[in-house]
Amino acid sequence: MRFLAIVTGLVLMTTGIWLFANRGAIFVNLAFVLGCVMIFAGVLSVLIYLFAPVKQEGFGWFLAEGFFALILGGVVLSNQLVTDSMIPIFFGMWILFGGVLRVVASLHFVMAKNNSWIVTLLLGLLSASAGVYAFFNHITLGLSIIILTGIYFLIQGANVLAYGVILPGKKREMR
Repeated sequence: MRFLAIVTGLVLMTTGIWLFANRGAIFVNLAFVLGCVMIFAGVLSVLIYLFAPVKQEGFGWFLAEGFFALILGGVVLSNQLVTDSMIPIFFGMWILFGGVLRVVASLHFVMAKNNSWIVTLLLGLLSASAGVYAFFNHITLGLSIIILTGIYFLIQGANVLAYGVILPGKKREMR
């Protein structure tokens, strides 16, 4: 399952980079791809939770975030984002939710004496900060909606990728 988490993180980060390359496009033209990527990431997060060999403390966020990404991906695919000003807030909500879940997971890691708690905490705080920024200052920097969405996808991908690296791997028998 570690492999799926790493793949999910890489897909999200690649989508962020792809958005930077298409920064002149309007959101409606890119929404289908973003919705599909969110649904893909949501399905993989649910699968990671369901088929993980070891359910460690703070691991339930994969399930919660997977369902949240599935719901939000469905909203994007059904073209329910009516105005352009709603888009950064919408993706900010996604990244804020993921950041809060990672902060909670880092607290579980502290209690379980897992040394990766600091990385999880820092990435969670970065995500939560970007999410809060999306709610209050999404037009302050003068960045396009596509660039902001690309930044959100990069941060979310880095979070999932880091967590995939932290996950315990399946023990292989040496022969």
